[in-house]
Amino acid sequence: MAEHFNKLLKSTILYLPAQFMPPFVQFVTTVVWTYLLDPATFGFVNFIISIQEIMACAGLTGWTLYMLRFRERFRGRDENRFRAMDKRMTLLGAATQFVLTPPLLLLLGLPCDAPTIVAAASYLVTRMALTHYGDWARADHAIGAYTIGQVVGAVVGSLLSIVAILSFGASSAVVLAAQAVGQALALALLVSRTNIRFGVGTFDSELFGEVRRYAAPALIGGVIGWVAGNVIRVLVQYMDGAVALGLISVGWGLGQRIAGVLAMLLTAAAYPLAVKHLEAGDRKGALAQVSFNGLLLFGVLLPAAVGATLLSEPIVTLLIAEKFRATTIVILPIALCAASLRFLRLHTCEQTLLLLERTQVTMYITMIESTLNVTLCALGLYFYGYFGAAAGMLIGSAIVCVGAFAFCFARLGLPAPPAWTALRVVLACAAMGLVVRALPVSATAPSLALAITLGAASYAVCLALLFPAIRALLAGRFFPFPREATP
Repeated sequence: MAEHFNKLLKSTILYLPAQFMPPFVQFVTTVVWTYLLDPATFGFVNFIISIQEIMACAGLTGWTLYMLRFRERFRGRDENRFRAMDKRMTLLGAATQFVLTPPLLLLLGLPCDAPTIVAAASYLVTRMALTHYGDWARADHAIGAYTIGQVVGAVVGSLLSIVAILSFGASSAVVLAAQAVGQALALALLVSRTNIRFGVGTFDSELFGEVRRYAAPALIGGVIGWVAGNVIRVLVQYMDGAVALGLISVGWGLGQRIAGVLAMLLTAAAYPLAVKHLEAGDRKGALAQVSFNGLLLFGVLLPAAVGATLLSEPIVTLLIAEKFRATTIVILPIALCAASLRFLRLHTCEQTLLLLERTQVTMYITMIESTLNVTLCALGLYFYGYFGAAAGMLIGSAIVCVGAFAFCFARLGLPAPPAWTALRVVLACAAMGLVVRALPVSATAPSLALAITLGAASYAVCLALLFPAIRALLAGRFFPFPREATP
């Protein structure tokens, strides 16, 4: 375990700026948008931002998954063949985004004028390409280039969107176009820092056959999985309209984003390490790396979910515009809990399935999740409103998370963490919750900062008390006595 922790810790620290800064900037931007955009426009913009994942499945996602998993095999004499195929796949993916954008907007009942089509398509293309070549840099362990692409895309795009709204008006086309410009600049900087080159390339039918075999089930699962994670947006817009979509989008989007940030803090580093183990013939080491990452992820997501539940009202009251507050206070903690369960499954179980090339199983899992979430969300929305819709999503995600872990433990050999280890994390989190609950928290920055600081400190202290390995690690970091001087 120490070996896996040391490797993961080193890589995680190197990836930390790229994993923390963009989501933080996007969080701040979302808060600012609640003051600058009306609910309908806010809902539309956030819907396009969320739907880029499913749109990319029709573009580059399959190739990206294949590249991440098998990049190591094409170094050397097959390098030119691989790069030529990458150029062609990128070109085809970009063309697909432009072709599919108008029917997508019409199908969803969203604005479909020429400026909006161009802005939305440009956003989707630049986002898709930046994600793909960021993952390319990650596969090549070019952490500096990956960091520049992620940070610049988020920071510049967000700042430009705010400036553009103040300069040209609060329209969805203005926001998406500004984001696209920021992402295009980030893509240019990322490419300049690597040996990636754009071009027409060459279509390799044999290679495409391998991509289709490996990625097709995962793509189908990804599309269905997007539905599983975002069906609440579709149902609310369909049943209650664009304004309602905007109202629930703040809490749902922030909850998903916070959980995604915490998940990617570890996953960005962990998956390439697991791939290296597997490609070196160490299946046991690869699965142990994924399992250990899942345990750490559980230890990060659980306190975040508890904290959001306890502090939702003062946080939302302080940060979010009044017209969004009432709905966001209810939705945010449920969204964060649902997203935490989903990301825990995706970044542990799904990574196991991708490593072992069992992508068809991921499709079956997401089909079950989508069916449960659509059914439970629709029933919850009909009978209990926004709260019921979000609660339905949470219940569906919980059922599938438990089932997926049971399958991976029993059938794929994923090492299950010791029960006492998980229980100690739960106990530390419970102690943190008691500390936060006992504090007189108000909707002011100093009060919230104090509550969050004391909660985090109590959680850290409890973990150190409950885990001797953490105490030993801290002792080694802060009191590095020479080995020969220690008894």
